[in-house]
Amino acid sequence: MSCWPRHDRQIERRVMEQSVFQFPDDYGHYLDEAGVVKSEYLTDLPEIIAKVLEGECAAAREDSRKPSISMHQMRSFYGHAKRAEDAWHRKLPLAKAVNEIKKLVACANDRLDKKRITQTFHDFIRRNAESVKADDDGRSLTAFMEHFEALVGFCAGRLSERVRI
Repeated sequence: MSCWPRHDRQIERRVMEQSVFQFPDDYGHYLDEAGVVKSEYLTDLPEIIAKVLEGECAAAREDSRKPSISMHQMRSFYGHAKRAEDAWHRKLPLAKAVNEIKKLVACANDRLDKKRITQTFHDFIRRNAESVKADDDGRSLTAFMEHFEALVGFCAGRLSERVRI
């Protein structure tokens, strides 16, 4: 069962009209019954989130009081998460790698307070950090990283490299 029906423009329009993006109730359940990452976490969801982030950045350009996010900020978060995953692959205990992912929430809180990231990206980090578990042989960590990589890819060209300070 898919979180977001592919190419359903009515749902996409409704999402874009929301003032704050609402993640699906079952968001963070990355794997299907066979233990494979659900395709919507690699296609539909990151594309929709990227469009929402793009809209939030456009609104921030019109009103400097609104937060924005740049590719630089996004890559900073992605780089931290990727280093944690890579360290786990090099035999760091999974629990320590998961703790590194969970540390991203505190960083996201700080960056949101400074208006360096948007509420949607903050919620993306928080919801995914909650979904990554240390007791599943790394499956949720790997799935999260694939999902995050897809988001970075969909945001390329949509977000500015750097945002005004």
